[in-house]
Amino acid sequence: MDEEDMERTAALHETKGTPEDKWRVVAYQKMLGPIRAHPKRIESEEEARGIRGVGDKTAKKIMEIIRTGGLRRISYERTEDVQTVIAFQGIYGVGQKTAYQWYANGCRSLSDVRAGKFGVKLSSAQRIGLKFYSDIKSRMPRNEAKEIFGFIKTIALQMDPHLYIEIMGSYRRGKDTCGDIDILITRPTSDGKTHVGILARLIDELHARNVITEHLTVPEKWDDLELVYRGLCRRGALGKRRRIDFLTVPYASRGAALLYYTFNRSMRLKANKMGYSLNQRGLYKDVIRDPSNRQKKIHNGTLMASETEREIFDILGVPWQEPHERVRS
Repeated sequence: MDEEDMERTAALHETKGTPEDKWRVVAYQKMLGPIRAHPKRIESEEEARGIRGVGDKTAKKIMEIIRTGGLRRISYERTEDVQTVIAFQGIYGVGQKTAYQWYANGCRSLSDVRAGKFGVKLSSAQRIGLKFYSDIKSRMPRNEAKEIFGFIKTIALQMDPHLYIEIMGSYRRGKDTCGDIDILITRPTSDGKTHVGILARLIDELHARNVITEHLTVPEKWDDLELVYRGLCRRGALGKRRRIDFLTVPYASRGAALLYYTFNRSMRLKANKMGYSLNQRGLYKDVIRDPSNRQKKIHNGTLMASETEREIFDILGVPWQEPHERVRS
């Protein structure tokens, strides 16, 4: 089955933001993992109810998607407030709370936001996101992402031929179109050197060449092994602005980072259910979380695997899949 309708339904409840809707979001998110992991096409409500976390109402929704290709609920729940809030959240750096506040204050369109009506004040990154809204929202063809990445990789390897540089996300999964470009950079340390300092040099060079055009999120310090940079890029002077992220990690974490940014949700769910924690640094056991705030860790646990994706698959008991086999549909 196509899981996108289940995700859209969860997104609609999340957009509304009421306490009841927040509980529904949690329920949908818990349910999506087992549905993705189901080994074959679901044929009946009874079979759907047999999936952990799926009750009678959800089983009916699943079968509606399978039989009709969509959920009627999605069409009639796209009311003005929902559609407007979703549009506002399409601006880079605008979250649910801000989007709803704008709507509550009277904003009804992107034009209202551009005009600064009803007390709207934008950050630098939000102004950039609004200026290139249509470019950022449109998906880029695979060949465009390939060309941009190829150019960036060439420049990076000219700076240091020992760099490990890889494209992640939907491109690595073999998708025909990409929402953005995610690039991992690290370096083996067998010669006593690391990749520290390379990202700052690379961003400066790409900006000078008009490949990187705008900065969205810039590291406070550039001399760490683990950094995240977010910006906009383009292919050629007339190209559309595209979202681009760079991630640098210690070389020993390269496998975990690749997995985290290529095949994240279901693997994290699997890890959590087995008592592990999976992030871009590695797979950990014996992680202790704050009972009052599950997002807060009291103890980071013990690292089990990080250097290759395959060792993480093996520990979690998941059969190996090539990146292009990790598309869920």
